[in-house]
Amino acid sequence: MRRDKLTILAIFLVVVGGTVLLELLRPGQVQTEAAAPAGELAIAPGEYRGLSLQLHTADPSHPWEKYVDEIAQTGANTIKLVVAGFQENGTSTSIFIEARKVPSTERLRALIAHCRKRNLRVVLMPIVLLENPRDGEWRGRISPSSWDDWWEDYTNYVLHYARLAADCDVEILMVGSELISTETQTRRWQDLIARVRKAFRGKLSYSANWDHYTPIKFWDRLDLIGMTTYYDLTGGDEPTVERLMKSWGPIKKDVLTWQRTIGKPILFTEVGWPNQKTCAQYPWDYYRSTDSPDPLAQANCFEAFFRTWAGEKAVAGFLIWEWRNAPGQGGPEDTSYIPCGKLAMKVIDKYLRGANGVAQAKTAKSPTARSDVPSSNKGGSPEPVLTPTDGQ
Repeated sequence: MRRDKLTILAIFLVVVGGTVLLELLRPGQVQTEAAAPAGELAIAPGEYRGLSLQLHTADPSHPWEKYVDEIAQTGANTIKLVVAGFQENGTSTSIFIEARKVPSTERLRALIAHCRKRNLRVVLMPIVLLENPRDGEWRGRISPSSWDDWWEDYTNYVLHYARLAADCDVEILMVGSELISTETQTRRWQDLIARVRKAFRGKLSYSANWDHYTPIKFWDRLDLIGMTTYYDLTGGDEPTVERLMKSWGPIKKDVLTWQRTIGKPILFTEVGWPNQKTCAQYPWDYYRSTDSPDPLAQANCFEAFFRTWAGEKAVAGFLIWEWRNAPGQGGPEDTSYIPCGKLAMKVIDKYLRGANGVAQAKTAKSPTARSDVPSSNKGGSPEPVLTPTDGQ
């Protein structure tokens, strides 16, 4: 009798075990180590191609919609709206939204709606600015007297825009930008990101400084690796496209080697060079040579960037820094980053309009020396022929 019971039990276990095995082997049911990590996204190369617009005033009559319309006409499919929170200086613990310097919540909602009507995907980037910085201070070097107090204010600041972003169906929210001195506080960032996730269901990223993306240990909690592009590409040499691309070669190799260890797509959050003769060596310093515009150097920097990165599978997109936000800005003598009315806009335009950010232009011959452009390109390298334009 005991032997019969054991036989029946054995048959039962075989049947149950076989049923479980069949369930596990069903298509789509097998869990393997190769499965994508939670939160990882499949994003097409160059999916986000856009320009950045700084929202720097609460003036209700300011024509933000006009500048959005201009961006939409460039062929961009994405716009990055930049809003600022302020702290007094680098040691301050309080972050506040200055009512005179940021559009009201109602105006921002309406502006985002206008962007969407123009078929632009919206990236919202809250940043921290210092109201009265002391010598050498900027947001990358803050050292609050109380980190606990600072993080409380910063969390509330980001959550304010996370909720607004959720209400307005924003595509991507940046949880921070270039806050280098905070980046070792991994647990604080993880906690912030977790709270933002509860308020906002879109994609999240952080904009790392070009020379400080590898120390960050919270990339796994985000959807996109955000980084700027302000590398010294010439060391003071002439910024021909050939020389610039040679500099980009090892940078690209290093970035992609590191990116594969993270497994997240890259979004270049600030792609920009000021219209200055020193732009290729000091792209972050837009005060360095304000009396020396060099439209061709600026254009060459954009051309080299796009030739290096356009179509790269690991790159989700690029956001140009920046579009004009006041009447009269731009033009060949304007030494800011703004590409409007400069040779750079012709380069940017063909990559914005190309499939996945890859230009569909014909191969250009080397330019000849002309009197209408600076002489910084007298190297005979195969740059595109660029001519002055009124821009967008």
